[in-house]
Amino acid sequence: MNKGYVAFVAVLGILWVVTMIVDIVMTLSIYPSKFGAIASLTEGPTANPAFPIYVIIGLPEAVGLFYPPYLFWAVWIGVVTAAVIVFLIISLYGSVQEYANSSLYKISEFFALNLFLSYVYIVVVAYLGHPITSPFTSGTGHFLSYFFSVTNAGLYEELISRVTYVGIPLFIYYSWSVHGKRSPSRPNKLPWWRIIWGGGYRFGKPEIVVLVISSLIFGIAHAGSWSISKIPQAALGGVFLGVLYMRFGLYADVLFHFSVDSPGVVMTNVYGSPLATAGTTDLYSVFILVFLVAGAVVTVMYIAKLVNLINRRKAVGAEATPAASSATGSGYGQLNSNGPSKCPRCGSLDSNLLYDDIHRCNSCGTVYKKS
Repeated sequence: MNKGYVAFVAVLGILWVVTMIVDIVMTLSIYPSKFGAIASLTEGPTANPAFPIYVIIGLPEAVGLFYPPYLFWAVWIGVVTAAVIVFLIISLYGSVQEYANSSLYKISEFFALNLFLSYVYIVVVAYLGHPITSPFTSGTGHFLSYFFSVTNAGLYEELISRVTYVGIPLFIYYSWSVHGKRSPSRPNKLPWWRIIWGGGYRFGKPEIVVLVISSLIFGIAHAGSWSISKIPQAALGGVFLGVLYMRFGLYADVLFHFSVDSPGVVMTNVYGSPLATAGTTDLYSVFILVFLVAGAVVTVMYIAKLVNLINRRKAVGAEATPAASSATGSGYGQLNSNGPSKCPRCGSLDSNLLYDDIHRCNSCGTVYKKS
């Protein structure tokens, strides 16, 4: 992996962490003073709206199951904030061990990529006369409901979208495959907690199918409160969230989701945040500008990786022989003149070639360079 590019993403990671810390500190300052207001939600024109426990079924409108009191949601916001703090610590700890293979690396990279591609898409659909309409309007009258929505969404929507539409279907599929034809991508171990926590998935055909379907459902679900034009953009975000959930675990996609939603409301003075200042607003503006420019760089890098992967696969296919195929297995990344590559972390010989001499282990998910 290019060391210069890793250093580039590391700088993005530092900026992302700093912004997250500022946002969390401000959230912790706002939350206690607003707890009572959230418990009754008596602020402004949004007083006492019904907010249900809901499920997403692939339609523009979610289905409300029941309506708990707002005291429940006030407590829940505290749970979400605490979870985000713990998840950030987990992500930071993992990045210290090996940054290039860490969740922080991928979150920073995906944040830039998602922001840039979303911006391009927004400009294009606006030019075509179908702009995305946002349910968020400027002013102070709606801040409490916005604060509640963006804080809640990071964890609640991920439990619905990723656990329900990725974790549970794959767990059932893997369990079924034990009694029938074993899926090549099935994990060696299948603990029950994988349903919720995720992480450690291999990206075979079943996983990609579930990822695409769950992302489409996630995208369509945004049409109700936003607009139809929002669907492709939200579905793209669903892909990034799904990959983070499958590769690293629930903590990674919750952090990504939270960082997309929360800082824009809490740190800026656009929506009436009581602690937002010109300084925090400028910090967030710089944050977005840097990641927007960085997203163009990441996009070019991903295109280059894709081209290299296609060329490499063609070369591998041309060089592979029946004997080599028999010796190295069925994975395209294992067909090479030097034999199978061994994962430096777990020792597995089951890997896929990504590009050049870069491989991804199918047992533990480690990305490494073949020595």
